[in-house]
Amino acid sequence: MNNELSLVAKLHAREPAFSFASRVAALNGVSATDFSTDMGFSFTRITDGNADDLSELATLCRVDLNALSAWTPIHLGNRVHEFRGQHLHAKAIKETTLRGCPICLREDAERTPGAPEQVMHIRGHWLFRPVTICLEHGHPLIPLWSAPAKTDRFDVAARMAEIAPDILSGALDQDFREPTEYDRWIEARLLSTPTDTWLDQFALYPAAHFCELLGRAIWAVRIPKWKKFEPEHAWMAFDAGFKFASKGEDSIRSALSELQAIIGEPTDGPKKKFGALYDRLAFDLLNEDYAPFRALLRDHIATTWPLGPGDDLMGEPVLERRVHSVRTASRELGMDPRRLRKLLVDVGIVRPAETGQDDQWELFDVEEAQPHLDQINTLVSAKDFQEVLKMSRSQFERLRSDGYFPPAVDGGDHKPLWDVRAARRYLEGLLTGAEPIYVPMHAWGDIPKTAQRLKVSPGTILALLEQRKIQRVGKHMTRDGYEAILITHDEVERLLERPDAPGISIEVFARQCGLKPSSATRLVRNGHVPSTEGRHPKTSALQRFLAPDDIASFHARFVTLRGLAVERGTPWQALRLELVASGVLPFSPDGNDYGAIYERQAIKDTP
Repeated sequence: MNNELSLVAKLHAREPAFSFASRVAALNGVSATDFSTDMGFSFTRITDGNADDLSELATLCRVDLNALSAWTPIHLGNRVHEFRGQHLHAKAIKETTLRGCPICLREDAERTPGAPEQVMHIRGHWLFRPVTICLEHGHPLIPLWSAPAKTDRFDVAARMAEIAPDILSGALDQDFREPTEYDRWIEARLLSTPTDTWLDQFALYPAAHFCELLGRAIWAVRIPKWKKFEPEHAWMAFDAGFKFASKGEDSIRSALSELQAIIGEPTDGPKKKFGALYDRLAFDLLNEDYAPFRALLRDHIATTWPLGPGDDLMGEPVLERRVHSVRTASRELGMDPRRLRKLLVDVGIVRPAETGQDDQWELFDVEEAQPHLDQINTLVSAKDFQEVLKMSRSQFERLRSDGYFPPAVDGGDHKPLWDVRAARRYLEGLLTGAEPIYVPMHAWGDIPKTAQRLKVSPGTILALLEQRKIQRVGKHMTRDGYEAILITHDEVERLLERPDAPGISIEVFARQCGLKPSSATRLVRNGHVPSTEGRHPKTSALQRFLAPDDIASFHARFVTLRGLAVERGTPWQALRLELVASGVLPFSPDGNDYGAIYERQAIKDTP
């Protein structure tokens, strides 16, 4: 390779290395890939920001290496890139679609002599997904082209040649808009300029992403949460979230509280109300950069939502109730909410209906109110008991015949009375650690229907739940009381030890344990979980089943992260960090991924 190239392009402000290399290649009449190979380096490594290849390109073309690297994403491995001093996931900086400002590109062609594809260049900040506008022209960034292969996507000159006629004719121009405070904040952060907003203390992309998720939740009042924003409207989510998030925690909590009151009912649950904001922070965005936003949302929900045992908060089971609403307390006590509210107003626990919130959102601290709640009589008749617990008369009688729900007062001249509060505590105990189910599919069923289908008494199923033999328990989020308990037919049938049932399939076992089918298959195939060979009852084909003894062996040796969190009464996210700090890692003796499971022996001595 020559030390210097005679025919080179000018490196423009904010131009990433791959754009520059592609234009130099076009000047020399070859593709970016062939040019790089001929010159002794790799275009793929240029697109990854490899230091050695960038250095060779800078020397070859007589440009400053720092300027060449300044706006080039540097691949650090595992899909993480460094850009402008920030560590970013590939989704934030290396999307398969490249965007840009058509006005900037047209000005490139008008200012500099030569073929348009040789002078029109990409600006580095266009690569950053949270950037949605060209501040210089007020023109939204538009999709220029898409290409899955990196060498095609980042061969800028080749792609510019394809779209140059549309750029020059104005066919790609869109309506202008005024830049927002969010747009200016992103620009300042990319330039490492402090802005004195609350968000400045956090890593840039998680902060911008949180703005987007919060804004999406805000816009859900008008646009359904399931419907994606069109690319040209993406800026609205970022901007709406930034207006609240930039002012700090109180502003964010205020926005969340308003959404709670506007969208749906409290029984809908935070997942249904907040959509992707809840889902992404709870289940996907689990690295430490998102921890402050995750903690803020979780604390807000925990202190402003009447959640209790059987509910789920950001992927973790709620183990104890911190806050009651008038409605949840009335359900728990089996008392008319109007009468209960009057009693609570009298002792200063809640506000009167005229000056306070609706019963659904009039909240109070459980610990403070408990002495007063304990004094309230919760004994009711059989008819009222069945109504409060959402239980049919026939189901109640069958359960009573199995020894469940005996009256608290029985005998003498007094008619039998039942304690609603004790029954509620019993049902909540059965639901501890349950999966939240909004739309039950065919695998799920309530106790009455499952018992009828299997021709057993409902008490038989309650006994299995009491003994924690049923591993997969669901809570129907739109039902209450007894009818909210969901189980799966296959698991209950297996536990009944029917003689014609060889066991359950590996897929069913995986669902019951909260594992991926592939992870469960590896556990069985590699001999970490015993299995039983048998014939499929319908096809007669030989396959591996997990008989009751096999499953008992699994639970004796292993425990899932979620299961351990329920056993210890601690959030699973905090528990995971504690296990790592103690040197306990998920089970993986042979390097295979078996999911978030641990050997009980390995965690026996952990605090």
